[in-house]
Amino acid sequence: MGKIAIVGKPNVGKSTLFNALTNKNKSLVLDLPGTTRDRVFEYASLGDKQALLIDTGGFENEGELAESINEQVKFAIDASDAVIVVFDATTPVSSADEEIFRYVKRSNKPYVCVVNKSDKKNREFFYDYYRFGDLIEISASHRKNLDKLKGVLSRFIEDEKKEEYDARVAIVGRSNVGKSSLLNAILRQNRSVVSDSVGTTTDSVDTPFEFEGKKYLLVDTAGIRRKSRTRSSLDKLSSIFSIFSIERADIVIFVIDASEGITSMDRQIGDLIVKKHKGVVIALNKWDLVERKTTVARYEKVLKESMPYLAFAPVVATSALEARNTVKVIRSLERVRRWCNTRIPTPKLNADLHRIIRQNAPFSKRGKEIKLKYITQVDVNPPHFVIFTNRPEEIEENYKRYVRNSIYKLYGFEGCAIKITYRTDKGDSDVPGDYQKN
Repeated sequence: MGKIAIVGKPNVGKSTLFNALTNKNKSLVLDLPGTTRDRVFEYASLGDKQALLIDTGGFENEGELAESINEQVKFAIDASDAVIVVFDATTPVSSADEEIFRYVKRSNKPYVCVVNKSDKKNREFFYDYYRFGDLIEISASHRKNLDKLKGVLSRFIEDEKKEEYDARVAIVGRSNVGKSSLLNAILRQNRSVVSDSVGTTTDSVDTPFEFEGKKYLLVDTAGIRRKSRTRSSLDKLSSIFSIFSIERADIVIFVIDASEGITSMDRQIGDLIVKKHKGVVIALNKWDLVERKTTVARYEKVLKESMPYLAFAPVVATSALEARNTVKVIRSLERVRRWCNTRIPTPKLNADLHRIIRQNAPFSKRGKEIKLKYITQVDVNPPHFVIFTNRPEEIEENYKRYVRNSIYKLYGFEGCAIKITYRTDKGDSDVPGDYQKN
């Protein structure tokens, strides 16, 4: 999945185009220059491909926000796989138009130039923009020629080649916890830039890696920071790209700075990994700084008390500086990969579900009986279970946690954030065929 930045001077219709391409109304659209001061991100379908679309702020030549906006637009261009340059048919070519185009050209990224507002009567400047080369004439507000634009963009995005790798692995965590150092230790070479500065990595870096016959794609990400601390536009964009890397990963190496302890940001990242239903290995990095003060078992106990939703995850104490336990991390990845691709037969699932219910039946506050009648596994990576019941909306979160924990105890699923969906039961004959055959 590629990343596409939409750039252009203020008030050319970038946000309107973003909304039209994503079929969402997420960007603020007003008839005022520079309305979008930050970026907005959303997925866009380009035929049979998908891309992450980045709506950038206006590229301004003056004003107190000009420097930061210019910086974030340039970074969006550098970090993207392709660029849409938007011009306005109702205004003459400006120095800002020319500056943006020159920067895009220097970036050597694939790009397409579009002239927006071509439906307006005062489109007198349209032909002036041909100085920049081939153009697509569009109207974002009326969705004119958007299919043509999508067709061009889809050619810029490479086909997903996920099948070439046994697993896609994102290395994530707070800034400056040693993610790039750990990647280099695993690879035994300096592939990522490493320094003592916070946030050295600003974009995700993909590195193919092979170990004991298994092929992995390791993705080093920028650090995720608390919103109140993401003051610069680069920090915010880096955090978004890190979240994007989590979404497209099969497994996550969640790096925690063991010397600093568990922070609230660590807990938020852990919660995000679980909500995205990703496989996870927790790496307690910088263990060389704490090993004399505590044991791994004691630290792991504190970690799982602090983040009980990650109790299923394997924990490895590492030192990127000393390249310690990097093989153990990789072997943990492989165990997690196998578990995430495990399928439990439906008859066994239902026999065990009945035992779970006998030990602790679901309770309805309204005094009505809740029946869990049928369970089946509908997918792997992540393992996804569907439970058919007569009152899915009345099942309390505590009971859902009980069922989830029971499944972990029964089957293991080490390192897998399993997914459980509760659906209305309409009788056995109405159980979908896809579920029955599993």
